[in-house]
Amino acid sequence: MRRLVRIGTIALLLSPVVAWSQEAPAIVPGSRIRITELAAGGSGRRSGTVVTAGADTVVLRLDRGGETATFFLVKISELEVSRGRTGHTAAGVGLGFLAGVGTGALVGALACGSEGCYSGDDEMTGPVIAVAAGIGSVVGMVVGGVVGAGHKTDSWEAVPSSRWHVSTLPTGPGGFALALSVRF
Repeated sequence: MRRLVRIGTIALLLSPVVAWSQEAPAIVPGSRIRITELAAGGSGRRSGTVVTAGADTVVLRLDRGGETATFFLVKISELEVSRGRTGHTAAGVGLGFLAGVGTGALVGALACGSEGCYSGDDEMTGPVIAVAAGIGSVVGMVVGGVVGAGHKTDSWEAVPSSRWHVSTLPTGPGGFALALSVRF
C-alpha cells in the first residue's frame, strides 16, 4: 500500500510537467506572426507566415510582396502570434450610421432650399430633413456593415519574452558568447 501511495504521489507531481511539455509551440511553420525588430535608429514591425523557425532565426514569407526574410531572435524586441482574422461589422454599422445621418440631413436641407419645402411651406422643412436623415442612416448602416464585415484584421497575441530570450555566457579569459533560449 505504501508503494502505491509513493507511485501515485510521483505521478501527481509529474503531471504538470507532462502537461506543460505538451503545450503547442508559439512559432511553428505556417503560423502568422508579427515581429518588431530592433534596428539602428529605431525599430520596424513586419508580419508574415513562418517558413522555418530555428534556434536563433525565424524565416518569414512577408505579407507584402511575398518575399522571404530572415530575422535573428537576438534583434527581436517583440513577437506576436495571430489568433485568427476578425471582421469589423459593428464598427462599420456605427460609422455608416453617422455618415448616413449627416448625409441624409444635408440632402434633406438642400432639397428644401432657402425657400422652404414644397411651395414655400417652412413647416415641412423639419420633417423632410428628419425623414431624409432616417433614410440616410439606414442606408449608411447597411453599407457600413457590409464594408466592415469585409475588412478583416488579425487578432494578435503577444508571446512573452520569457519564452524566448538571449543571455551571455563566459567562454574563457576575456571572452563571452551569446546564448539563445527558446521554450516551446
